[in-house]
Amino acid sequence: MEPLFNLESIYVTNVIGIVLIAVMIVCNLWRFQTRSRADRNLLLMMFLALTSCIADPISYSMKGVPGLVPKIAVYATSTWLFAANMLASFFWVRFLSFHLNGGIPRRSRIVLDSIVAVGITLLLINIFTPIVFSIDENNLYSRTDLYAFFLVVDYFFVVYSVVVYIKARSKGGILKFFPIWVYLAPILIGGVVQSLYYGISVIPTSIAVSIAGVLASLQNEMIYHDQLTGLFNRSYLNYLLDKLTDRTKLNITGIMIDLNGFKRINDELGHAVGDDALVITARILKSAVGNAGSVVRYAGDEFIILLNTQDDVAIENCLARIRHSFDKFNKETDKPYKLFISVGFHKFDMKNESADAFINAVDERMYEDKEAFYAAHAEMNRRKR
Repeated sequence: MEPLFNLESIYVTNVIGIVLIAVMIVCNLWRFQTRSRADRNLLLMMFLALTSCIADPISYSMKGVPGLVPKIAVYATSTWLFAANMLASFFWVRFLSFHLNGGIPRRSRIVLDSIVAVGITLLLINIFTPIVFSIDENNLYSRTDLYAFFLVVDYFFVVYSVVVYIKARSKGGILKFFPIWVYLAPILIGGVVQSLYYGISVIPTSIAVSIAGVLASLQNEMIYHDQLTGLFNRSYLNYLLDKLTDRTKLNITGIMIDLNGFKRINDELGHAVGDDALVITARILKSAVGNAGSVVRYAGDEFIILLNTQDDVAIENCLARIRHSFDKFNKETDKPYKLFISVGFHKFDMKNESADAFINAVDERMYEDKEAFYAAHAEMNRRKR
């Protein structure tokens, strides 16, 4: 029986995918040593894409070959390809959620996990009863009724990721700029082509191309991140303020945070301990601000928060969370230092105020608070920078 597919093109396509993933792994080993939740999900996507590129040509090579071993191979590889495509989309949603929002709401996590559990269950049942795909006596593969379930699930995850992205942008204005299309475009094109034309195998390689686009975007983002703290840096702040001047309808409030007595930490405990203090400060600020805005390391021990609101209650709530978080750290820490902060905030009037004037106003408010702090702490005042 003549095969309905071109094995040579399938081999070439998947070898390209394997080589692409291998290059990505080698060039991004440093990233996966960080063990962030976003990077862990990205690593799982790469593993799924790599194994799919291996399983895909094996599956096609065994189709139409008589015997028990080829039949087992077709069942195993086809089952894995269904699961891998679904899981790749699932981990994409998780990656985007962690990258943009720092986490996934509990209710959403339960829904996503349940969908994956149903899909895995159907594939296990399919081993005994062909409800997703079947293998005939000639070891040829054909889709059955519940094939559509996996198609719907894959595209549901894609749509869900778009919703996550839109919500992140709506909360953060232009503070969130990860280009989601670099992942979606290859996946959507590959999925449509392979769904319409059986015998064309492009989905595993499409996933590899999508991941390459994601990694390239993350690499570009690095120029906007501070290497020590992982926060946005001053270059990003300048970029963002340039963009804000064209978006006068956005409501932005700036909060400047400065560590009091930081010079003493560096001088008495060493710069390594000072770096540790900055990292912890960044962690506290990111946790306290959450999705309400973006945290920038402005210079040295100075940080700027850009809140996506000018509502007085929201601003006060954010300031209260920040102060409470530092108080909690100081009460519970076993570090050889405590962290005290000065805080100032100013609402950005984008119609009548330049970016420089905005930064100067926030800085001035912060220094008013700093002078008040040192006035109340005479001993520290003698040591202040």
